[in-house]
Amino acid sequence: MKFLGESHKAIAIDLPGHGRSPYIEGQSFDLYSHSIGMVAEKENLNEYILIGHSMGGAVCIKNYLQYKNRVKALILVSTSSILPVTENMISASEKDFHAFYIKLLTTIFYKKGGIFAVAAQKTLSDNDKTIIRRDMHICTEVNYDNFLKEISIPVLVIANRYDEMVPLSITEHMQKKINNSRMVIFDDKGHVPFFENSDGFNKVVYEFIESLQLR
Repeated sequence: MKFLGESHKAIAIDLPGHGRSPYIEGQSFDLYSHSIGMVAEKENLNEYILIGHSMGGAVCIKNYLQYKNRVKALILVSTSSILPVTENMISASEKDFHAFYIKLLTTIFYKKGGIFAVAAQKTLSDNDKTIIRRDMHICTEVNYDNFLKEISIPVLVIANRYDEMVPLSITEHMQKKINNSRMVIFDDKGHVPFFENSDGFNKVVYEFIESLQLR
């Protein structure tokens, strides 16, 4: 945010129930996409570029399908048109959430997963647990494969080669189906390229945005 904010208007959106945004009954990709649309309206944005990570990448695809006249480019990070969330993962979270969450965070944050896990456990509420489980449920229903051919704007796809959360193979599968897209792969572990390799991530995102010549 700080890096991109020096040259562009950068807005970080806490989706309903996430970060500092209050929970809204009926979590869904429709709700999340609509929330982005509301922020754009509030900020008087007729055009915008979306950057989405993991589940957020799928939300960005949904938002593009609903607001094609506004979304000028997509940056999809460690994500896919079909998200690899299984019923076994949901069952594990219901059986022993603590053990599930520790494993989840240490998979997502390769470098400092243990530190994040300890910090998160101290602030995690029952409502947070409900939101996480609901997010996993709606992720199992996501399949935008048949809509990828409708994407006609520039798309940058970014991934870590050794991501164990969203395997590189399914991210590549998505990218190959999007006509006007290119992919950058970092030779790293972990699910969060902008954490594992922040300088490299900022560089490729900035260069992609500048290449669009939208201003």
